[in-house]
Amino acid sequence: MKKIGITGTIASGKTSVSILLKKHGFRVFNSDNYAKMATHEGNACYEPLLNILGEDVKDENGDIDRKKMADLIFVNEDKRKAVNAVVHPYVIEGMHRFFATSDGAFAFAEVPLLFEAGLESEFDEICVVTCRKDTAVKRMMEDREYTEKQAEDRYQCQIDPEVQISKADTVIYNDDSLEALNTQVNTWLRKLRKESHGIKE
Repeated sequence: MKKIGITGTIASGKTSVSILLKKHGFRVFNSDNYAKMATHEGNACYEPLLNILGEDVKDENGDIDRKKMADLIFVNEDKRKAVNAVVHPYVIEGMHRFFATSDGAFAFAEVPLLFEAGLESEFDEICVVTCRKDTAVKRMMEDREYTEKQAEDRYQCQIDPEVQISKADTVIYNDDSLEALNTQVNTWLRKLRKESHGIKE
């Protein structure tokens, strides 16, 4: 089984690629969704995270408010590293279980911080989904209700998109329509299937 990581530029459409893969019948591990479980009261990560972030980060249900957490760690590098040290091992363990219970020729994992967390060795192949800066900023403003400055700041905080592209086995450019994205995903899947049968393009 080939383990394939999906990562890339912020707001590039990594989840859209995952949705298209699921429509083809593939399972996709979503590290962000799995990481959300770490913020729920009762999870093993919950108390360590509260110790880092403080009680004020709780929401009305007692869980950790992810927006409050993001705002805190965005401006505090020490807190960000401490949170990642708690959450990343939890997510990696979950991903390992996902791969262990997957069958078929391919298993996919959507991991936005794949390079930042140094997880390249976890995968046989890495696909980077990317887009222009103006596209990413516009999407963050429209979909996440960020101000232009907030969107710009978050774009600048990521690993340089050109560095991401240089580390990729496959690059998907997502500045256009969903139809254009679907065409690229189909082309990628054809390539993967050919390679799995020993046919190199």
